[in-house]
This record gives sequence, structure tokens and C-alpha cells, in this order.
Amino acid sequence: MTPPRRPTSVSGPHADQPLLTAGAPARAADVAVVLCHGRGATAQGVINLFEPVYRHGVAVLAPQATRNAWFRRPPTAPRAENEPWLSSSVGCVAAALEAARAVDVPPERTLLGGFSQGACVVAEFVRRTPRRYGGVFLLSGHLPGADEDDRSIDGDLERTPAVIGCGADDRRIDPERVAETARAFDRANADVDERIFPDVGHEVTDDEFAAIGAMIDRALSA
Repeated sequence: MTPPRRPTSVSGPHADQPLLTAGAPARAADVAVVLCHGRGATAQGVINLFEPVYRHGVAVLAPQATRNAWFRRPPTAPRAENEPWLSSSVGCVAAALEAARAVDVPPERTLLGGFSQGACVVAEFVRRTPRRYGGVFLLSGHLPGADEDDRSIDGDLERTPAVIGCGADDRRIDPERVAETARAFDRANADVDERIFPDVGHEVTDDEFAAIGAMIDRALSA
């Protein structure tokens, strides 16, 4: 792994946090994956967690949240109650995308993903910045906000592949909100692969790792 770099374009509570990198050397990367960790976790932890999906030619970029939390209130709270942390976390994803661009990996070959609170951050980034991405994966997380308007995407994702999944027995999030997020992505013209797993709690499954790995393989071959 190369030394952590500090994003220069992030404002708010997460402005002074590093962006960790792993995987392929920057100038040898054909595809990038941006990973957002969950509440109480770390950028290094999420890099380790998603090791099963890494491939030759894939650079990994993982921003770090201040005090290991992207926002303070539950993701079901009104969005305003999670500001300015939510907008600052979205800025971290944007900074990671810019870091990928700087080594000639465009958004069309960059996957955005996260687990738990990190998945909520990625969902919010995509909601605010809809376009074609190399892929999106939201695991045990959903679009944040309390109002119905908060849980929609006003834009075209141009058939971006999206894996959206959680355990049916997850006690930390509402699986119906995950399903609602999948419907919002579908309405925004994403190519949605929704996966709700029976008898599974707040965790990442081998099935999800396999689906993400296949998505990365498609991005590499595009």
C-alpha cells in the first residue's frame, strides 16, 4: 500500500482525514474502487474486509471518517440533522473520485461501495451526483433521510451496475429501506441486483463478495 494521502478538496468535519490507497500502483490501474467504512470502523479495516474482491489492475481508495463515524444521527433521521457531517462525507467520496481521475481512471471505470454507514454515504453521493459509474455496491445501508424526497434520485445513472443487499435479520438497519433504495436506483436507470439474505444479520456475505468481484471483472474487460 502506498502512503496515505490527504484530500485537499474536502471541507467540514472530515477535512483533515487521510485517503488510504491499496491494490494496483496508481499508474498501473485500469479500474478503481472507492470504499467507505462503517460506523466505528476504519479505512484500513474496510480495505482488509474487501480483500476477496481485489484483482490485478485495480486500485483501491478508502477515505477515513473523523472519529470513525461519517455522521452522528441514524440514517433514518432528517438529513439536516446529519449536517454538516453528511455533506463532508460526500466530499470525501468526491475527493477519492478525483484521485482516481488524476491517474487516468474515469468515473466510468470507478466503482463506489461501502458497508453499513459507509453504504449510506455512497448512496447519498450517488443521489447528489447521478451519472454513469463503473459500478455501485451498497451493503447493509440505504439512502439516508426521513422524507420521501430524500429517498429518490433525480437523474440518470445510465445503466450503472448496482449491487444492493443486506441480511433479512439485520437489526441495525431496516431491510425495507434497503429495498426502497434498490427501487430508487432502478427508477434512476441503474442495472440493479438486489439481494436480501434470509437468516443473515449485519455482515457481508460470500455471495455479495462474488457479485462485486464479477462487477469488477466486467469493468476490467470493458
